[in-house]
Amino acid sequence: MVFIKKESTIIILLNLCLNLFYNHNAIADEQPNIILIVADDLGYSDLGIFGSEIKTPNLDLIAKRGIQLTNYHTAPTCGPTRAMLMTGVDNHRAGLGTNSAALQRLPELRGRPGYEGYLNDAVIPFPKILNEAGYHTYMTGKWHLGKSSGKLPTDQGFDRYFGIADGGASHFSDARGTFSGQPIATYYEDGRSLEELPDDFYSSKDYTNKILNYIENKPNDGNPFFAYLAYTAPHWPLHVPDDWIDRYKGVYDSGWEEIRKTRFERQKELGILPTDTILPPINRVVRNWNNISVHQKQIELKRIELHAAMIELMDYHIGRVIDYVNKNIDRETIIIFVSDNGAEGNAINEMGDNKHWIPATFDNRIENMGKRDSYVWLGAGWAQAMVSPYKIYKSYTTQGGIKSPAIFFSTKDRFKNSKKNSVMTVMDIAPTILEMANVVYPNLTKEGILPMSGRSALNFLTNKSDSIHNNQPIGWELYGNRALIKGKYKAVLTWPPEGSGKWELFDTEKDPTESTDISKHNGDLLRELIADWSNYAEENGVAIIDKDIGYGRYP
Repeated sequence: MVFIKKESTIIILLNLCLNLFYNHNAIADEQPNIILIVADDLGYSDLGIFGSEIKTPNLDLIAKRGIQLTNYHTAPTCGPTRAMLMTGVDNHRAGLGTNSAALQRLPELRGRPGYEGYLNDAVIPFPKILNEAGYHTYMTGKWHLGKSSGKLPTDQGFDRYFGIADGGASHFSDARGTFSGQPIATYYEDGRSLEELPDDFYSSKDYTNKILNYIENKPNDGNPFFAYLAYTAPHWPLHVPDDWIDRYKGVYDSGWEEIRKTRFERQKELGILPTDTILPPINRVVRNWNNISVHQKQIELKRIELHAAMIELMDYHIGRVIDYVNKNIDRETIIIFVSDNGAEGNAINEMGDNKHWIPATFDNRIENMGKRDSYVWLGAGWAQAMVSPYKIYKSYTTQGGIKSPAIFFSTKDRFKNSKKNSVMTVMDIAPTILEMANVVYPNLTKEGILPMSGRSALNFLTNKSDSIHNNQPIGWELYGNRALIKGKYKAVLTWPPEGSGKWELFDTEKDPTESTDISKHNGDLLRELIADWSNYAEENGVAIIDKDIGYGRYP
């Protein structure tokens, strides 16, 4: 049952398989509108307020007027993160035990419960709960949680939807996919597959246009709305309109080591990091900037210039949303901004048949990079700089893969300006939104629906508590790599070639960048955390794989 917390409620039974209930009269002015904005492959330090040289004035502004979360954690890649975001349940139970594309080459995982490649029937996406409670619900952008009938956003609680069901695509109207096995991406509007996109389509612009259109034209019934704006920027392929291509020319000429160090020093100045924090060695697969050829430097510089331009352009469109809210909406509106994982540092050209498909299909001459018929990705060197000060990047359970920027903002100043460094996870978003909306998650365990694993962070965000999880163990696994956080300690296992294949232990309070392994002198503590991880894996049906099975590995 879903109940709205309010005195003198009238409960209306809905004849749905979930047996959800809501109080039609409970939608009151004090219930806020909620806008959830997600960036795709945005690195921890890619916003100005998190230490970047990239211009992000709109996100910086709401962070300065709201809460900047400096210890927010995701899954290592997009599909698992989005599964937890939508359900508050661990991805291994929600259906995305691994990214759906990985299931195509990992037959040993197919057919396992929790590895369906889409949201399974054991979870309820929280937008469905909001919708049944009277909220108008809208989504634009990347779904990545199933694209067959019954699995689309409009089947999962959204009134309106426009966007891409796949994991990525061209940012222009050609809709080319991200790997050879999926040459054309699938776009939908309201459950209907789109055969073509407008000629002037650009992802960040059009996702913003649609969400504003949905909000502006919502029913005039006094009910609040929930809007989910899931950008595909700055996910590869890196594309921007022609007049944005040279926007960051010359900014990165010093190379990735220097940019990483500059961001690191700025983070200490901003109070994101303690002044005595150590910057760990750069990822072992990254070549020294001074040792690569002039031609290769030109290629690498174009990659990062495009990445930066995509982020600034996304911020511009987010500014349009903020301006609309400020000018047109009196009801309290909460804006939440997060990224889905760390920056993409893998060798995308090594993924599947991309090694042959990319050069045969796209024009990647330096002068054409960033245009619609190009296919460009960030690469390991720049990804390592974009997640400064952390280790490795997307697809790994090190902090560079799972630690992301997060911002909470309210137009009615519900959240007092502050930086908060207590651990929060992507699973905590759903219960937090439900509590802010004054909607209770249904008790449907008898019907086989899993309870949420995440915890509401509302008391933490409003300074009524100092922590969300205290010493509760929080586990991760993807592609065989593992991690567990318990209080201030983190245990990590990273398989070769990126890691040693042995568990390491870090004190994240003294050593937030995982620079010094303390396992040698804390064997009992490490064994305790490994046992906690084993319990986590058993409880959540994690497939135990004793090797790195990730994608796009550098030699």
